[in-house]
Amino acid sequence: MVKKQAEVVRGFELDWLACEQGPEEVMRSNSDFMVITAKGDLEQLNKWVPAPLAATGDVIIDLVYLNETVHDGVKTWEYPFYDFNIGIVAKLTEPPYTEGVFLVQSYVDDDFSLVFGREVWGYPKKMGDFEVSPHPKEESSRYEYSVSRRGTELVSVTLDGLETIPAQEFPGHGVGYTICFRQVPSPDAVAIEKQQLVFVKVETDATEAKKGIGTVAIKDGPFDQLGIGPLADVTAYFARGAVRHHGINNLVVEAKELARPLDVSRAGVPA
Repeated sequence: MVKKQAEVVRGFELDWLACEQGPEEVMRSNSDFMVITAKGDLEQLNKWVPAPLAATGDVIIDLVYLNETVHDGVKTWEYPFYDFNIGIVAKLTEPPYTEGVFLVQSYVDDDFSLVFGREVWGYPKKMGDFEVSPHPKEESSRYEYSVSRRGTELVSVTLDGLETIPAQEFPGHGVGYTICFRQVPSPDAVAIEKQQLVFVKVETDATEAKKGIGTVAIKDGPFDQLGIGPLADVTAYFARGAVRHHGINNLVVEAKELARPLDVSRAGVPA
């Protein structure tokens, strides 16, 4: 995947070529996962989900630390970085009725990840600042972290009382889909040339996992509105393992409505 993309996309071709990712369509990274599962208000969640998707009521909030990875003697990922996502589990209301996690917002601390993700798949990525304690590489029964942007803390999360569970019980384990709302604006008109739902196939192989109590606090910032609450039945998970991100998508669907119910009167106004 990496060499093929580098041949046709300019600007980050040398970053791509730093990784020999093995199978042509797959990126592999050993990763550490901090995941919150919760239930949300279905009416509120559906305001954030574009047709032909419909929310299921489940919310996934996760922070992933992607490690520099060497697999079978080949460097398959070069750049350690944090990747934070707020997602709503949603399902197509038309064939093939595929389910996945629709991303409301995503924050990273690596520019290659941001540009690569937005331009190829439509990930709603922005640069963010992360405070994580302890570092996910350290063993602990409690972790806490916050995500900020432009000087405003947007999200704070705790995972506490973590106890070992079978790795297969980690909610991200196995094959799943991340759903990205990809918009391509016109260069010569005030218009959108393409508006798509891109189902990105992601495989997670958890090798160890823990479960505990989670807390989440989300607040809007001057430039970020994340009003997916209220949330209930909050559960915390921590896992280590490998994530394989496929590069070529077999399912891309035309999106019929614009997501994100933004209050434009509050743009730039501190909460």
